[in-house]
Amino acid sequence: MSIKGVTSSLTAAEIVEKASGIYEEAVRIRRMIHENPELGFEETKTAEMIADYLKGLGIEVTTGVAKTGVVGLLHGDKEGPVLALRADIDALPIQEKTGVPYQSQNPGVMHACGHDMHTAMLLAAAHVLSQNKQHISGTIKFIFQPAEEMKGGGGVMVDEGVLSNPAVDHAFAFHVWPELATGTYGFRNGAIMASMDSFDVVLKGKQGHGAAPHQGVDAIVGAAHIVTALQTIVSRETDPVDSVVLTIGTIEAGDGYNIIPEKASFRGTVRTLNADTRKKVAESIQRIVEGVASALKLEVEINFNFSVGYPVTINDSTFNEHAAAIAADLFGEESVQWLSKPSMASEDFAFYLEKVPGTFVFLGVAENPDDPMKLHSDVFLPDEKAMIQGISLIVGIALHTTEKIQ
Repeated sequence: MSIKGVTSSLTAAEIVEKASGIYEEAVRIRRMIHENPELGFEETKTAEMIADYLKGLGIEVTTGVAKTGVVGLLHGDKEGPVLALRADIDALPIQEKTGVPYQSQNPGVMHACGHDMHTAMLLAAAHVLSQNKQHISGTIKFIFQPAEEMKGGGGVMVDEGVLSNPAVDHAFAFHVWPELATGTYGFRNGAIMASMDSFDVVLKGKQGHGAAPHQGVDAIVGAAHIVTALQTIVSRETDPVDSVVLTIGTIEAGDGYNIIPEKASFRGTVRTLNADTRKKVAESIQRIVEGVASALKLEVEINFNFSVGYPVTINDSTFNEHAAAIAADLFGEESVQWLSKPSMASEDFAFYLEKVPGTFVFLGVAENPDDPMKLHSDVFLPDEKAMIQGISLIVGIALHTTEKIQ
């Protein structure tokens, strides 16, 4: 797809120049947010800063969406679609060990997933766009979302009507990606990130003495059998060309060397790449847990929790290729990397893409992609220079999406 001929008074070079011109401001904002991280649904100071910044740009602001979310509206001077641009604003419960001068001042809390950069880039882009309303066709909706990390803030935002009033036609977001070099973007049509659902299992047996196991019902042995059996969902129940990742993250049982405990519990997550597989895996987990437990004379409680689970993140191919064409126009064809496979990590921007067509893009932030830092690491430091590419793409999409992309 080519964007040549798409109406816009700013050239690619002018967009990059404006993004470069606000780069230092973006760095300042990013480091301020990084130094003052807040956990999901607790981002009160972050939200206040965002709202004040947007108001200073003359952007219409709504606060308190999904408790701590902020939404800004910027109306262009021309008729056109409504484009939602989203950044997540929450941090993680991690003790930072980077040692940088702007290290987290909130003990045990850290921006270890790049949400500080997402927020800074969207605010910087809002600054550029607010000064170029005459080039905007339609309305830009800036969404600053709380609680992406395991709390499903995106789903709450959608439930509270963030895609309405005015109704959103397209949605865009990206995530810093340490496996891609700075200066590149990662695009993929269709599924780009997996669904994620969590489950809890509690097994109840009968306490006994380690010397007389026949007098008890061993919950630990039952848990071990079930954990092993659950992996057959991946190896024997899933099409080999499909993908399922089933992870048990915790097992808890017992408090003595020679006591057979009455209870054992474990928790885990499951990730898939399509809705049908997701549903079948949920049914299989329940069948295996209850079946093995019954065979071993255990009572079972199971909570397979879809309410906080994330759907598969699925890009609309047409809009995705539109965004990729803009990226290529901004920084050259070599900046666009088409990904051969999705990530099995999850993202609650999926809730937006279930409702409206749009795209989720990876933004390269690795100075050395052959030895990348890991997301959620206590030393995670993405390359700030990538914010020029990030801001440019946001502005480019906002200026070039002059009509609904069919």
